[in-house]
Amino acid sequence: MKINNYDEFLLEQKIYNLFLESKITYSNNFIRILKKMRHDKIASTLLDLYSKDVDPIIQNYIDITDTKDVVSFTPDLKAREILSDAPIYYRVNQSGRTLTHGDANDKIFEILGYDKTKNNHYSPPVGTIGLILNEAISSTSGKTYVLFEEKDSKQLCCINKEAISVDDGRIDKIWNNNRGKIKIGRFVRSILTAANIQFTDSELEKFINNYKATFDFESDIINQFDIVSGTEISYWYNYKNYVKGNGTLNNSCMADVSDDYFDIYVYNKNVSLVILYSDDGVINNAGTYKSDLIKGRALLWDAKINNKDVKFMDRIYTVYDSDVDLFKQYAEKNNFWWKTKQNMDNYTSVTNGSEVISNPNIVVSLQSGDFYEYPYLDTMCYLNRDLDTLTNFEDDDSDRILKNTDGSCEYI
Repeated sequence: MKINNYDEFLLEQKIYNLFLESKITYSNNFIRILKKMRHDKIASTLLDLYSKDVDPIIQNYIDITDTKDVVSFTPDLKAREILSDAPIYYRVNQSGRTLTHGDANDKIFEILGYDKTKNNHYSPPVGTIGLILNEAISSTSGKTYVLFEEKDSKQLCCINKEAISVDDGRIDKIWNNNRGKIKIGRFVRSILTAANIQFTDSELEKFINNYKATFDFESDIINQFDIVSGTEISYWYNYKNYVKGNGTLNNSCMADVSDDYFDIYVYNKNVSLVILYSDDGVINNAGTYKSDLIKGRALLWDAKINNKDVKFMDRIYTVYDSDVDLFKQYAEKNNFWWKTKQNMDNYTSVTNGSEVISNPNIVVSLQSGDFYEYPYLDTMCYLNRDLDTLTNFEDDDSDRILKNTDGSCEYI
């Protein structure tokens, strides 16, 4: 091709350089595993390399497989052949997932190359088509954000990548055709070597062991549950520790009240709280999953149901309706009883997964039932302060009903 002037030469050179770029790309599943082991040095490095130019690179578009020590890939040259030089468009599937212009987001803006002083905050509506200009994984939340340019208006925004999806059949070919497989250790060694990043054999061995352990963990989301007691109950009741959204969790009447409301939980050993951590947590060095946020909770009582000692899981509160079934699976796995209907009714049916009891008598014995303030209770709402018991039914011994949202109780 004859180049007529210097501008054409620069354009030609730019296209050539773009073609030579090899931006390392991972699947969402592979990213999710790496995020859960961010404390590992190599895992953190791999996350930092995501969407960065690594040249030369042989394996790209990395995904997990059914085997825990093997990943799949598409040869980088084949991927570039499929994509050629045509842009890849994405479609917005969720609204309200853009970053605000608050100072807390300045670091991610800097990485993405977004200047908030030159752009008005823009939240594209569902269905908007556009391009990804840059990507980055937040070092604090582990979430992936992209610099998104709307196709027609050219407006820019920084949006959570979970809110968009590829609107291009060529990407499906890359992820589903011409796939090769490679041991996770060999892949990591090749990508770090290509990126000129120093590492030791012991660090690589540690990463491989962590990766396989996290892979096993990831295969069962039940591992994201925990049971807490004491002051941790009041901590996890606070809305500031919830995944943002709607659902029964964020709309709970107890999500923004004084910690004193929960003293009846905190100071009684027969009550604890089942929590479901958010998806952006990490597996710590002890092999335990932790997160700063939860996406579901349910009270767990040491109780008697029709005079039989059981653990009873009370009403389930979640951000996402689909997680209610996870709580039920967790309860069945641990031989808990739970409400057949997730509502505020105290007269209820309960099940352990194989048996259903209609209108059971549920009794919880407390160390103390006398407190200055009380929470709203869905099921175990009848209190006897002389006997220090909570029940789901009113009888001659009940003297209080805990169905107020202002910390008070009604006398019976």
